[in-house]
Amino acid sequence: MKRQAFGWAGLVVIASLAAQPQSNGFALAIAILIGMAAALVWAGITWLRAWQSDFANSPWQPAWLDALMLVLTIIGLAVAGYLTYVETQAVAAVCGPVGDCNAVQTSSYSKLFGLIPVGLIGMAGYVAILAVWLWGRFGSGRLADYAPLAVHGMTIVAVAFSLYLTFLEPFVIKAVCIWCLTSAVVITLVMLLSLPAALASFVVD
Repeated sequence: MKRQAFGWAGLVVIASLAAQPQSNGFALAIAILIGMAAALVWAGITWLRAWQSDFANSPWQPAWLDALMLVLTIIGLAVAGYLTYVETQAVAAVCGPVGDCNAVQTSSYSKLFGLIPVGLIGMAGYVAILAVWLWGRFGSGRLADYAPLAVHGMTIVAVAFSLYLTFLEPFVIKAVCIWCLTSAVVITLVMLLSLPAALASFVVD
């Protein structure tokens, strides 16, 4: 009887521990948070210097930059699409060894204003970035010339929003989502890679 009672008590303890958000991944989330903030500051300083020099020293844009941006945007779209599926279909996410994705996805912060899934917002953002990038790459006219600037502007907004969401994970939700962190890293890289083309759009031929 005592052994049975001990067994039930053990199951209760295990269940309660499983129900609690995992703390692993906090250091990774904080490191990414710092990196995103540094990237935004660096982009701001680069714009300020370019503005002061009348964009005469805009950074050179290598040919492979467009291809890398396209690949990263598609990766980000895939991650956001998966998160949208998890949030809208109420299914358990595949989290892996880092963090507790399901604790994050079931929190009150997984929906903006309690209505719009954050994953869906991210997916829409990546689609918009991809569409404008394609217009700038294959379109023509004045709007196509300024498409790189629009892409960069959208990525700045996306990084700022991702910065807020990444802050919530370790400090408010007390759980980390590796998919969310992946998207945060991807959009930060896209922002940095889109900077040369955005600056070049101000150069007068």
